[in-house]
Amino acid sequence: MMLAAVGALAVGALAGCASDAGPAATTVAPAGGPPAVSTSPPPATATAAASTAPATNPTAPVSNATAPAPGSGSSGICPASALSLRVADPEGAAGSTYERLVLTNTGTVTCALRGFPGVSYLDAAGAQVGAAATRTGAAATTVSLAPGGSASAVLRIVHPGIQEGCLDAGQITAVTVLRVYSPGSHTALRQPLSDTSACASTSVQQLSVTAVTG
Repeated sequence: MMLAAVGALAVGALAGCASDAGPAATTVAPAGGPPAVSTSPPPATATAAASTAPATNPTAPVSNATAPAPGSGSSGICPASALSLRVADPEGAAGSTYERLVLTNTGTVTCALRGFPGVSYLDAAGAQVGAAATRTGAAATTVSLAPGGSASAVLRIVHPGIQEGCLDAGQITAVTVLRVYSPGSHTALRQPLSDTSACASTSVQQLSVTAVTG
């Protein structure tokens, strides 16, 4: 009887200990609510090493190029003082004469010409006779002239005796100089003439000139 009682007491004690430990932990998502969330700490994650690109300071190359001074290089305008003028290759055609106005670089540096010459006749007193030449032909391009190099423009001269407005008495007069302004210059070059006549009327266009070409 005593042994039975002791066994009963031992079983009761064990049952009490189990009751104190409480039920096994379970995670249950409440109905209609958000999903259950685990309270376990997240596993450690490797932190990516920060990759920092080295700082760069690109520097634009410095140009040492210097623009040439006007008249001192290939982009400088040829001054009249560095040019000579001659008339070449005259050819007659249908009441007109065509001739080349040749401009030669007599200086010591390369220079350039671009544009149309200014051309007119002068009488013995230095006064202009008739209208100055009009421009004709293709647009101007830049011509580079090394020392001793030449460029030219074509001058057309209409004979004064065939133009209306030049047939009246006193309209045809002697001229002694062909005055030529090279492109970009305000100083004239002069070609002496002999036995040459021109129309004095400024309303008659007797001269026309092309742009300078190489």
